[in-house]
Amino acid sequence: MPTRKNEARWIEARERWQINVQQDGERRTFTSKTPGKKGKAEAERKADAWMENRISVRDIRYEQFYTEFLEEVKNTTGTANYKKHEQIGRLWLLPRLRRKRLRQITEQDYQNCINAAFRKGLSKKSCCNVRASITASCRYAKKRRLLEHIPDMLTIPHGAPIKEKAILQPNDLKKLFSIDTMTVRQKNAPAFYIHAWRFIVLTGFRRGECCGLQWDDLHGDVLTIRRSINSLKEVTYGKNDNARRAVVLPALALNELREQRQMLLRRGILSPWIFPDRWGEQGDPNLIYKQWVRYRAEHDISPCTLHELRHTMISIAKADVPEELLKRAIGHSKSMDTFGVYGHEVEGEGKRVAGILDRVFSSLLA
Repeated sequence: MPTRKNEARWIEARERWQINVQQDGERRTFTSKTPGKKGKAEAERKADAWMENRISVRDIRYEQFYTEFLEEVKNTTGTANYKKHEQIGRLWLLPRLRRKRLRQITEQDYQNCINAAFRKGLSKKSCCNVRASITASCRYAKKRRLLEHIPDMLTIPHGAPIKEKAILQPNDLKKLFSIDTMTVRQKNAPAFYIHAWRFIVLTGFRRGECCGLQWDDLHGDVLTIRRSINSLKEVTYGKNDNARRAVVLPALALNELREQRQMLLRRGILSPWIFPDRWGEQGDPNLIYKQWVRYRAEHDISPCTLHELRHTMISIAKADVPEELLKRAIGHSKSMDTFGVYGHEVEGEGKRVAGILDRVFSSLLA
């Protein structure tokens, strides 16, 4: 039971008992209109109950706290983000921390969760995701005044495996840009998403960003990314603030958009989406990937994911495009984003990047 050092007093001007109490930096006032000792006791009971509840809230067990954190994530972010935190909590945090009181959990307790994930063979990126869930939940706890400190010394164990990214090699690229068919029902037919796959390679866009593109986003050679479609087919604002950007498209990428428009018209598809499904509705990132897997297997193209097509573009362009310009084009940031905060685009830089990319890809595809 919390200790209260003051008592309720009678406020003659307002004809009520009143008591002011403070707990963890928060002040509250409780009153009672009942005269005499009965009213005094009533106001003090209200104050004591509130203080006791504040103590019980701060002594919350981790399982209950993480449930409340997930509810906050569900209400304020996308479903995909919620599922990521839910899975990490279920697999790596709750088994070790479930019955502990939140305020008694040490930084080493959290580190042990990361270490356990590492011992199970999780990659460096996956271990970083565990750390990110810990940090996000602790920030939420701090906002609720359940914690005063956010763990800032959590480390990823040395030796955590780094999954090597595959990219398309020049021979793979020549196949992608010269073969536009695949087998459908045992017949050779045009690959419906061929221009989307090529566009990803030429621009480095994420597949969700491509699915979110609309023709109204294109003005001349400038394409503005305003939205993205996640794996659950939800429309989002993109992976982060850097993802929302305007890009000057290389001539090769513009040509793929012209080819895409003509292909849709031949099929009688009128849609606001640049890369819709076969019915003209919002594109499905999962279906575009499944079709890509079939296409690359049929044409003996290196096993490369759609996200690794983005890596392909970066790998090809990095020798010719200055890093800060490339980051703007693909929506990347640095941990200390000096260019993003203090750097401003110089007129003509976007066209410069587009010109360089055209020259680089044209030489590879010749």
